[in-house]
Amino acid sequence: MTVTRRSRVARRAAALSTGLGLVIAVAGGVFVARAIASEWSTVRSALEQASYGWFAAALVLAAGGMLTIGLAWGSALRILGSRPGPGRSLRWYFLGQMGKYVPGGVWTVVGRGELARRDGVARPLAYGSVLLSLSATYLAAGLTVIGLLPFDLAVGRETGAARWVVLLAPLGLLVLHPAVLSRVLGVLERLLGGTSEPVVPAWSASVRLVLRHVPAWGLIGLATWCVARAVDPGARPVQVVLAAVLSWIVGFVAVPVPGGIGVREAVFVAAAYSLSPGIAGTVAVTARVLFMAVDSGGAALAALAGRRRALIRRSEPEGRPSLPEAEGTADPLR
Repeated sequence: MTVTRRSRVARRAAALSTGLGLVIAVAGGVFVARAIASEWSTVRSALEQASYGWFAAALVLAAGGMLTIGLAWGSALRILGSRPGPGRSLRWYFLGQMGKYVPGGVWTVVGRGELARRDGVARPLAYGSVLLSLSATYLAAGLTVIGLLPFDLAVGRETGAARWVVLLAPLGLLVLHPAVLSRVLGVLERLLGGTSEPVVPAWSASVRLVLRHVPAWGLIGLATWCVARAVDPGARPVQVVLAAVLSWIVGFVAVPVPGGIGVREAVFVAAAYSLSPGIAGTVAVTARVLFMAVDSGGAALAALAGRRRALIRRSEPEGRPSLPEAEGTADPLR
């Protein structure tokens, strides 16, 4: 296949992915909008009586969840052989987060990976760390769902999609085994033009990386519950947290949809059976806005930090070596 033909196929695949993602997003958005509209009087009353202190708590928890994932990605970089300081990796992370809102599904990987590469990390290692981090992030989400499911069953009914998570999460852990992961990273190395052997972390290190992400899902789920609690004092914590984490998993799996928009909200409405559909839709949309605010705020702070770092570098006298950023102590995952 010639280069021109390959590029033409790539453009068509990207266009198809974008179109499909937009269709799915619109369908999910219509579903959520109808759920809210069908109970508009209840929704309006709930919003009028909402406790805004719970919204503030949700914002803090959401920021903590995103920060925890960003720090865990720094651990993934160190596992594969790069040792940036937490400031640098968090800057790449929050700026790269903006890529998930671009249709196509790959821009989170491209955004974070390219930012790390341009700041001195080898391309295969940069991209490999993002893939490892994303795998660990959503495997941790699956483990969170599995951990919460017995409590949910004890007080309510089964959340249907959770059965698939129970089946697939253990398989995901097997993918992180060096026998499998070495092949995946090897293919990535060849695709990105590398010639060196990929660094394959020990299975124990990968599993610990997954476990390091679990607290993030607790924070994300609790942030969503705080939003629910603001509009419905009877919102069940375990059930809402489980529905929230499950909705993020399905939104991630829906690769062509930018940021899982529409899909995540629709899944939450279907899974949060302890809330009325209208209230669940309101919670899902409000939580989406809240997490987008966290992503945007984090990206803005990251951009300011990057600009400050560039100004400091330019102000240093020529010929004087710049002080390296602290890389921290040895990573406990290694």
